[in-house]
Amino acid sequence: MDPYEHADETERLKKWWKSYGPALILGIVLGSTALGGLKYWQYHKAKQADAASQLYEQLTQNFQRRALAGVDETGNKLVQDYASTPYAGKAALTMAKMHFDNSDIQGARQHLQWAMDKATETATRQIARLRLARLMLDLGEHDPALELVKGGDPAGFEAEYQELKGDILLAKGRTDDARRAYRAALDQLSKESPYQRVLSMKLDDIGPEKNP
Repeated sequence: MDPYEHADETERLKKWWKSYGPALILGIVLGSTALGGLKYWQYHKAKQADAASQLYEQLTQNFQRRALAGVDETGNKLVQDYASTPYAGKAALTMAKMHFDNSDIQGARQHLQWAMDKATETATRQIARLRLARLMLDLGEHDPALELVKGGDPAGFEAEYQELKGDILLAKGRTDDARRAYRAALDQLSKESPYQRVLSMKLDDIGPEKNP
């Protein structure tokens, strides 16, 4: 290569590096930082999930022993420190059951509300909504219970929502509407479902529609 051409090439490289070198270095640094941050976040999430899993196992053992204090201790730690994990929502449902069994209706209600609002899994939120509405029905809060049932996304729980809607409507004296809700619930069940019998019994208890 001609030495003059080599000098020109060197000069062009120097100019290119002066213009783009800092940005290239910054891009490499940022890319490395982002990759390191992603790996740290993945590690942190895995560690969180493992710790939450161990706590939930303790909670389950306490629940089986009917140890209310133990259930509350591990359950509250899960919902406070590990709310981003699925175990927090399950813990709230477990605490709600434990408090209900101990006649603490307000405590059960608060835990169900938390699970309905903040659980990370859709199924957990659905179960909490249905249980909270059922609790309201038992307390005679028919209108709020009905609004809660109507406001939920029933995906995967269509039959359960329709049945509970029927129970609420029946309690409000709206027999025809309750009948329609029970029939809608039946339509969501497979013919092999053993729960068809329960809904059929509810329909039989209501009796046939009266002729106008």
